[in-house]
Amino acid sequence: MRRYISIITAACVVAVTALAATGADARAVAQPSVLRMAGQLMLVRMPRRFPSAEFLARIRRGEIGGVVLYDDNYGASGPTLLVRQLQRAAAQGGQPRLLIAIDQEGGSVQRLPGPPTIAPSEMTTAAVAQAQGRETARNLRGYGIDVDFAPVLDVGRGGFITDRTFGDTPADVATRAVAFAHGLALGGVVATAKHFPGLGYARANTDNKRTIISASAPQLNADLLPYKRAISGGVPMVMVSTAVYPRFGIHVPAACSPTAVTQLLRERLGFRGVVVTDTLYSPAVNAYKSTPQAAVAAIAAGVDIVLPGGSTRTSDAMSEGAYRAIVAAVKSGALPRSTVADAYARVLALKRSL
Repeated sequence: MRRYISIITAACVVAVTALAATGADARAVAQPSVLRMAGQLMLVRMPRRFPSAEFLARIRRGEIGGVVLYDDNYGASGPTLLVRQLQRAAAQGGQPRLLIAIDQEGGSVQRLPGPPTIAPSEMTTAAVAQAQGRETARNLRGYGIDVDFAPVLDVGRGGFITDRTFGDTPADVATRAVAFAHGLALGGVVATAKHFPGLGYARANTDNKRTIISASAPQLNADLLPYKRAISGGVPMVMVSTAVYPRFGIHVPAACSPTAVTQLLRERLGFRGVVVTDTLYSPAVNAYKSTPQAAVAAIAAGVDIVLPGGSTRTSDAMSEGAYRAIVAAVKSGALPRSTVADAYARVLALKRSL
């Protein structure tokens, strides 16, 4: 265990050092344009099997910093050729490499064949979980994918997400999920701890319904243990949920709340990595704000990357709208340029670490 922590801590120190250097460099030279910075904060869904000419042009212009893949984006041979095409477009435009992300949790949420070969609930020891994480990373890197939206750090409390969790106690989840994240890191893939500050008590899926979690503050605090362990272990990315947590003083979707992102995650838990939203095109968010408005609110709250989301018919409009809204908010002064610059620096530091 000491060796495990030391490896992760060393990686964390390197990442934080790179982050500090990136921030210093960004201020020492001419700062990038708002258009360029805003693009790096966008991780979008590609709406069809083949990227359109306009989608590739947006990548070349720097309006898209990453792509999240779904199984309707590729055929039986997998997404390797697609990923190369997307990365080639970024290179042609002189843009930073794209982050290519996917949901590969194991069990009921698995976009590609191969590992994890068992569900999180079946990873009953840290050794098994770490091995599954490492094999998962090897598989994903073979396709050119460098971000896994896993592991789930929610605790199985009988809510909708229980069958996707590593266990029904904070300690079990902390041990096994963090080991899975460590395995991903050993294989060169960015792990994403989700869904902060926890969906264990959520009865409804935030992708389908506005969700207010009525658990008490002590219950919610207990379920922060896996996140504390993951952060101390150097996890590079945390995904924030779109549920509402009244007992934490979070009365809007957490991904859009400074209380959740800045006060709880950054200040109280000390997370210094990249924060990403859960999808912003959902009833949980759109009952509160439109997707473009929510993207601005999320960046203002301390988030670094937004996932506009959307269906195969709406994802282009959602991502373009979110991008334009962030740019307009900076230009109008509603969103501080320094906030966007800090998020941009963290995203670029993560990309350089790859």
